[in-house]
Amino acid sequence: MAEENNDATNAPEGAGKKKLPIKTAIILAVALLIEGVAISAVFIMAKGPEPIRADAGLAEDLADEEKQVEVLVIAEKFQNTRTGRSYLYDTEIYVMIRKKHMDNVEASIEGMQAQLSTEIATIFRRAEPSYLMEPELATLTRQVGAVVIDKIGDDSDSQPYVLGTLIKKCIRIRADM
Repeated sequence: MAEENNDATNAPEGAGKKKLPIKTAIILAVALLIEGVAISAVFIMAKGPEPIRADAGLAEDLADEEKQVEVLVIAEKFQNTRTGRSYLYDTEIYVMIRKKHMDNVEASIEGMQAQLSTEIATIFRRAEPSYLMEPELATLTRQVGAVVIDKIGDDSDSQPYVLGTLIKKCIRIRADM
């Protein structure tokens, strides 16, 4: 054992320790520095992404398409004799739709004018006198709305074309004088 100790003491001091590769570390540091400078220069010289700009006209067009418009469904006189006297009701009925559906709805109304007129006339003939005397005509509006929604149908997203029904005019005229 003593001989082994002597061998360790007789060995040169540098043989047991490894030297750090200074040249390699310096080359690596210089390469990283050059790479960092090059990447920074590319980012500085590049303009970057173009800023996003809103097209005001497009937003207005989309908002305009979603606006509600009123379309005349029927303007006619309907008879009711439920009180024992004959009355005519001069009536105008409108539907509220989105502007983007206007062409489809107008074409549907024009194509089904006779059907709509017949079904609405039936509603008026069967209506109780109290329905025709309501201040807002809520019952008639609901019944006519159901008929119009059923006839006109839904759009491609399964949403009804008709957003609401309005009875603009419903003037009672005595017809049996």
